[in-house]
Amino acid sequence: MRKTAFAAALFCAAFSPAAFAESELYLNFGGSSVSTDDANLTAITARGGIWFNDLIGTEFETSFGAGADDVDGVDFELENTFGGYVIAKYPVLPRVDVLGRLGYTTGEFQAATNGVSTDAEADGFAFGLGGEVMLTDQFGLRGDYTRIEPSDDGLDGGVNVFAVTGVFKFGTVR
Repeated sequence: MRKTAFAAALFCAAFSPAAFAESELYLNFGGSSVSTDDANLTAITARGGIWFNDLIGTEFETSFGAGADDVDGVDFELENTFGGYVIAKYPVLPRVDVLGRLGYTTGEFQAATNGVSTDAEADGFAFGLGGEVMLTDQFGLRGDYTRIEPSDDGLDGGVNVFAVTGVFKFGTVR
């Protein structure tokens, strides 16, 4: 029930008419390092978002595994992750912002050994911090850390994600 209520609130905030009054659209694309207690995995990450004003926005993220990690004869692999976040920024310099985000992420991991595989889902609350440097008005770089607290007992240690992405801003939506 909490998942549905959170998703509905995020959707309403993102797509209300007032949200688009002076909004700015952006895309991010890059790589992530996804770490669990058992494995360190790499992923390709894409994000899309909208800033409602100078401080608050929402973004949606997806990542797909880009390789497996062999730990003691067990191959761990990230299948995919999908997440939605409310994001806030605070400008520290004219082209440099500190970012924070809160949201919900769902992901699928796979472990295989001797031809037998098992899947684990990592659905849970996520929060993170990062920074963004705009090199021009439209292009920049972003680095961030996100902690995912999954409800799956198989991932008790949580999931840590470090991402470095390129930023492309489309400009103001009127």
